[in-house]
Amino acid sequence: MRIDTIPAQSSASRPEWRTMVMALIMLTGAFSIAGLALPAAAHASTMAVDQCNGHGPAAEGATTAMKCTVTVINTMSGTSTYSTTTVTRLCTLGPCSTPNGTFTTSSISLVTVIQQCNNSDNDAAHAISCNVNVTNNIGRNTPGAQPVTAARVNQCVGSATGGVVSCGPSPATATGATVTQCNGSGNGGGGTVHCTVDGRSTVSHAIPITVNQCNGTGNVGGSAVTCKASIITKITHAAAAIATATPTRTMKATPTRTTTATPSQTSQAPSGQVRTGAESAAGSDHSGLLMLGAGLVLVTAVGALLYRRYGGTELFRRYSGRAPFRRFTRKD
Repeated sequence: MRIDTIPAQSSASRPEWRTMVMALIMLTGAFSIAGLALPAAAHASTMAVDQCNGHGPAAEGATTAMKCTVTVINTMSGTSTYSTTTVTRLCTLGPCSTPNGTFTTSSISLVTVIQQCNNSDNDAAHAISCNVNVTNNIGRNTPGAQPVTAARVNQCVGSATGGVVSCGPSPATATGATVTQCNGSGNGGGGTVHCTVDGRSTVSHAIPITVNQCNGTGNVGGSAVTCKASIITKITHAAAAIATATPTRTMKATPTRTTTATPSQTSQAPSGQVRTGAESAAGSDHSGLLMLGAGLVLVTAVGALLYRRYGGTELFRRYSGRAPFRRFTRKD
């Protein structure tokens, strides 16, 4: 009995294999370089405004007044961002932040968190007034710009016990609120709490903004807490021009006292803006897919080299006697 081994199929010549493998390796390198060179997904850098919080009596005596405002204009077009923020602080007898006054700041970052007038002026009865006004200008080419939805509100919960409460909408206890204000405030009897949110207030996922103000504030009998918030979101065909110059800050101090703040005053100064990190995504990262493609090409190249080295006639001879390969042999 004679066993003849069927000759393996002829393979490409060595120069052709070398050319193919070199081409695969070069393609792998191209994918890898592209993956490394491609920038990661763009993100909008964000800031927070934090002022007039934790205000209490100063060396001059008990607090007698507090009035703080924040006005923000955010502009976002595609992956470009810009913001202008104006804050005003006027507190007596001690300053609510150092110093009292009006400050305007420009930045390439967006303002997405505003916190003011929380846990403040709980030592003496007086008027407290805090306002937030935000305008978001968002270009239609911005990821997540639409839909625009009504702002959710949580306000005036557990406030004005023994006094008068007037809130609109009143009371709203929505979870995941955009505006949280005037909760646990104006208690002590004989006080008033008057807090409102502009009925036109809307938000977009492109700029996930939150406002937190006037909570736990004015809890002395006879205090008057008045706080307002407005967030107006506009989707435009072409957002306002994005400033490319280095952000600058201007300061216009009001004629108020500027004594040094006591250790209990925790507000940020002078503008109250703090960088908080990256928020809304504004692009897609394809570098991972390119690197995956490079890996697959590399595996193919290595496989081709191994086949060229161990494949062909030698491979069939080595395994022809095993069960899975017996169908490649014939007996006479």
